Amino acid sequence: MRRRRRRSGGITFGTVLALAFTLLVLGGLAYLLPKLAGDIDLRVDPQRLGVAVDAALRGAPNASVLPAAQPEATPATAPPLDVSTVAPAATPATVRAFSFTAGGSIAVDTQIQKACTGADGYTFGPVFEALAPTLTGNLNLATLENLVVPNEKLTDVNMPADALAALRASGFDTLCTGFYGALNNGLTGLSQTLQAITLNGMNAYGVYPSQESRKHVVTLTAGDVTVALLSFQSELSAAGKKRTTAEEQAFVIAPLTLPTITADITAARAAGAQVVIVSLCWGKVGATAPSNTQKELAQAIANAGADVILGTHSGALQPVEVLSATRTDGTTHQVLCAYSLGNLLESDRADRESISGALLHVNMQYDLAADNLTFESLTYTPTYVWRGRVDGKTVYRVLRSNAEPPAEMDSEQRKVMERCLKLVRDAWADSPVTEAQ
Repeated sequence: MRRRRRRSGGITFGTVLALAFTLLVLGGLAYLLPKLAGDIDLRVDPQRLGVAVDAALRGAPNASVLPAAQPEATPATAPPLDVSTVAPAATPATVRAFSFTAGGSIAVDTQIQKACTGADGYTFGPVFEALAPTLTGNLNLATLENLVVPNEKLTDVNMPADALAALRASGFDTLCTGFYGALNNGLTGLSQTLQAITLNGMNAYGVYPSQESRKHVVTLTAGDVTVALLSFQSELSAAGKKRTTAEEQAFVIAPLTLPTITADITAARAAGAQVVIVSLCWGKVGATAPSNTQKELAQAIANAGADVILGTHSGALQPVEVLSATRTDGTTHQVLCAYSLGNLLESDRADRESISGALLHVNMQYDLAADNLTFESLTYTPTYVWRGRVDGKTVYRVLRSNAEPPAEMDSEQRKVMERCLKLVRDAWADSPVTEAQ
């Protein structure tokens, strides 16, 4: 029987050879790595190396892996890269651009509806077509003081859906529906109006057809920015109150109170809004300047986190200001406040203020890193509601009052348009907005 050879408890020659090779490799790395990495001083701790080698010799199962060598606290400058052959790393843009145009109130009453009725149906397109070249923002909005309720009698409030198609064709993409007559045809009429706006390719905000919808913030993406659209008012018409319950009235509109406005702005920010636009149905009809109470509330809304405040309802242009606001964290920011954008379309010609309006054009930039919004340019296009005769028929047109008038406009009407243009220029003479040409 062959005797088994006793297994030696020492280190074999092969093991010694392997360890020697390992030490040579480690030593070579210690020499070569600094060369490969540039001039960074990379050092290996000999004590840690010794421990690791000893653990390997002992065959210890819990031997720690050699830790990565650490650079000196102040590494030397690495050699420059050849920029002609190395492509720069892509970095996301931190500044995003956003532009919008805002118009005043649009009221397509029975006089305008009659003027736009022909043998082939309604022709609302020419009413707004002169505005198309100016509606080029990422967002183009106005306040609609009408409902669209099929199978109901047409009134000064209830208009045909054809008018919505004309608004969309001219360039408007968003309509604020917060006005006193929002419930004149009840909750059903309101829901049908919002549906009609959507079917015509536009966004609607300002009123809420259900309690559930009141809980949600209307946001949209315009340009590269997420925008929240909020609207507040405190009154409804007598007809609207008669057609609805107190419970319905409570959720249909967002009340014009600072706690409610603050809470909704906070919710908008939580929903991811980078820009918050607040529309306000407020003020006295015919007033050409805001009251002290309105100024105080506007400043409080700015402090609450709004970026833009747009006033409606007065039917007359009021000043535009850039407010300086302080957030709850102590940081300051600028807020654009147009106390009233007046009327964009109105048949009543009792005074020039009601037929003199403006489109406000705003270009801004939002800095993601700084969480800061800046207004790059503020301009306006003055508008005039012309009522004239074309081919023997009464027509209504929203015109740019600083542009060449239609050939059909007579000399007296041209004088009226010139006076309305002066009224707009005077109203915004001391404002931070300049007239667009």
